[in-house]
Amino acid sequence: MVNHFLKISDIASGEIQPLLERAVELKAGATSTALAGKSVVILFEKPSLRTKLSFWVGIEKLGGNPVHFAPEEVGLGKREPVADVANVMSRMSDAAVIRTFEQSTIEEFAAAASIPVINALTDAEHPCQALADTQTILEQLGSVSGANVAFIGDGNNVAVSLGYAVAGLGGHLTFASPDGYTVHQESLDGANAYGVAVGGSVKQVINPQEAVANADIVYTDVWTSMGQEAGT
Repeated sequence: MVNHFLKISDIASGEIQPLLERAVELKAGATSTALAGKSVVILFEKPSLRTKLSFWVGIEKLGGNPVHFAPEEVGLGKREPVADVANVMSRMSDAAVIRTFEQSTIEEFAAAASIPVINALTDAEHPCQALADTQTILEQLGSVSGANVAFIGDGNNVAVSLGYAVAGLGGHLTFASPDGYTVHQESLDGANAYGVAVGGSVKQVINPQEAVANADIVYTDVWTSMGQEAGT
């Protein structure tokens, strides 16, 4: 079975810590040829600076070959069906990094693909961002386990992924968002279930002062998510 990374919960909570520790090693100068001889597709339907650059450079540093497509070159789900694009890329490459609008699109792509698919942002989750953020918490505090993290802002894709990641590392995340912008209860329940084995938790409040009262880390994000400007 092919392993995809479409959301944080696609990896076991116990696998996050060693993944972050390896990332810290690579950041410090460790080398790897894990992707030597491999071609990795980068297909972003939304603008990106940091995410695209980090994937591109990371693939090259691991010995791989990034193959970039602009959205108009592919027409995912428009010029060609999503499943057809996934099948073609599976035959000619070794993995795909996809940034698209809807979670259902990347899930449809992954269902048809025979190569690993990585979510570089959808409307539902931004799992790689959450891993990068928890790596920063690890570097600053020495551990995410037991840390109190406050998230001030819209309960969006970034918030959802961060909640799962912090809880999965044994930390405690408090979201502070006004009515109408809170994290959905389903996501709160899912993150708490994901973190229960390691003692992690998330909760939602309205008052930001309550969220930051005992916080070790304060995290903020924009109120208008990319591609959802008309909804404000």
